[in-house]
Amino acid sequence: MGYSDANVFVLFVFCKLPVEGDFRVRWVGDVMYGDNLTVGVSFKVGYPCARRTSDGSRDHILVRDVNYHPDGGQVFFPQSEGQPYVFLLAPAAFGDGIQPENFRAFFFDGTVGFHIAPGVWHFVPYIQPPSSLGEEAEMMFNNKQSSVYACVAADMIKEFGVYLKVPLTLDA
Repeated sequence: MGYSDANVFVLFVFCKLPVEGDFRVRWVGDVMYGDNLTVGVSFKVGYPCARRTSDGSRDHILVRDVNYHPDGGQVFFPQSEGQPYVFLLAPAAFGDGIQPENFRAFFFDGTVGFHIAPGVWHFVPYIQPPSSLGEEAEMMFNNKQSSVYACVAADMIKEFGVYLKVPLTLDA
């Protein structure tokens, strides 16, 4: 980008500086929370199916919110190995025409990280809830993202009248 006339040429360079920090997901009681400590944002993520359905399952989470970042990607990498996690993703190609059936869950064994490209629909990494309600579960990730933190969000309940049911284990 630039401006030019007979006497002056000005070049504008826009760059996005990466921002790095911690991202925490945690179960407190019967609710999962996400804390993007990199940018100082915390939010409620979802509920185990036992809270909203009669099957009593804690092998799925019911998810209401999803988003994408149009201007930058994001990287999540577990700070300690061995704790599995799941990402719910939908291709960027759907854009603002996203539908609940466009999402797929991807299981990670906890030994590798994951890069989310700009425009890819997602939310946070999901972890298995504790086995009993009185316990807590937590997982920390190294998080790297663009310093431009634009976010386009969708509420599945308000827009489609459904929760997204995400499996938290390979055999769920």
